[in-house]
Amino acid sequence: MAHRDMSDMTRISFHRNDLVVEPTIFEAATKILCALITADKLNANNEQAVLKKSISLALELAVQTDKMLDEEGETKVNIF
Repeated sequence: MAHRDMSDMTRISFHRNDLVVEPTIFEAATKILCALITADKLNANNEQAVLKKSISLALELAVQTDKMLDEEGETKVNIF
């Protein structure tokens, strides 16, 4: 399962490979999960699905943010 090493990254070991996840993604997933709990979207029947959805949304947020940033760190998309 997940464990912390000496860096700020978290390494999750799967059957055949490792996935390194930024702490920011864990924080985002936690905040999303908290929001879903607050919105009363979590119950005993859907706990695993809501947990997976929180992680999925956090990862998608990270991917989309990364796509919007160019090499200089400026946004490619005019948001306003």
